Amino acid sequence: MDFSELRKAVEEVELVDGHAHNIVPLDSTFPFIRAFTGASGDALTFSPHSLSFKRNLKDIAELYGCESTLQSVEEYRRVNGIQSICSTCFKTARISTILIDDGFEVDKMHCIEWHKSFSPLVGRILRVERVAEQILDEGLPDGSSWTLDSFSEIFISKLKSAAGKIYGFKSIAAYYSGLEINTNVAKNDAEEGLTQVLAAGKPFCVANKNLVDYIFLQSLEIAQSYDLPVQIHTGFGDNGLDMRFSNPLYLRAVLEDKRYSKCRFVLLHASYPFSREASYLASIHPQVYLDFGLAIPKLSVHGMISSVKELIELAPLSKVMFSTDGYAFPETFYLGAKKSREVIFFVMRDACIDGDLSIPEAVEVVHDMFARNAIHFYKLSSVSNDVV
Repeated sequence: MDFSELRKAVEEVELVDGHAHNIVPLDSTFPFIRAFTGASGDALTFSPHSLSFKRNLKDIAELYGCESTLQSVEEYRRVNGIQSICSTCFKTARISTILIDDGFEVDKMHCIEWHKSFSPLVGRILRVERVAEQILDEGLPDGSSWTLDSFSEIFISKLKSAAGKIYGFKSIAAYYSGLEINTNVAKNDAEEGLTQVLAAGKPFCVANKNLVDYIFLQSLEIAQSYDLPVQIHTGFGDNGLDMRFSNPLYLRAVLEDKRYSKCRFVLLHASYPFSREASYLASIHPQVYLDFGLAIPKLSVHGMISSVKELIELAPLSKVMFSTDGYAFPETFYLGAKKSREVIFFVMRDACIDGDLSIPEAVEVVHDMFARNAIHFYKLSSVSNDVV
């Protein structure tokens, strides 16, 4: 079989990055080694020995034309500056749209507006738990004590006022208390949860299950009323996550609750290592979509290919989307784009060899996964029509 047409499509398509985070300047305290790993603390000392670390470092060194060592890459960054390396990474990545969740807050991160120098369209995804924490940190205008009602009134108002300026909500409920959301959480239990959060003092962290569930459900009501999608962290992450409860199967109560049947969800990070479970959910629930960012490029080559293959074992191909999950460093955007092109080529090639797809069908899937699915899902009307 001749795969030249498929390879051409993969290499030339302009990418729509549906999930990413803010870039930081070179003098940020967020260490560059974190570009290659989700590890922190003492675990960082072992990160350079992982397959993905070695491969990704080599790819960055090749892009910059320097030695394949962390020290050489960091020196290149220091000499050339953040604007130059951003230009190099984004020009090579060929990303036409970036949707940024600015709720992942790291030292000195640039505002969303700053990123517009490097991509034609940059939009915002609003992290709902961070909105809740900012509200509590700011306090009530008259200095009075919080009640669940006073919190809810401001929280709902904030989400509604932002709705026309964003492309979706994002929840990290998985980090706080897991994805087994109680769709019938009692108001008095949520009130007690708020009391416990407030007792812990500033800066507030809404890490109480009843309160997190209450916030999640309120967010779904707003998202549904404004036809905004909701991104949900699923699968692996950093050490603040209890991965036992980030399996998307725990979302069953939410997905089967008729009150939220029109709410559109996207399960992030290929739900790795629960990719098959995510594929199943997307196959039986019309409102469930999938995103493979972070799994690419943080896994080994075999891991990246197998996780994407598992995602499409059952899921409709029209529901699978690309993102870089780029964060802090422009190199993470470049790596996400580069490795996604390579992985999707291999996956589509194998699907053609196996007889699942014809080459013309695979070419269409490439355009869908890398751009069209996200354009339709996030309603990116300002993206050029030639890829719609």
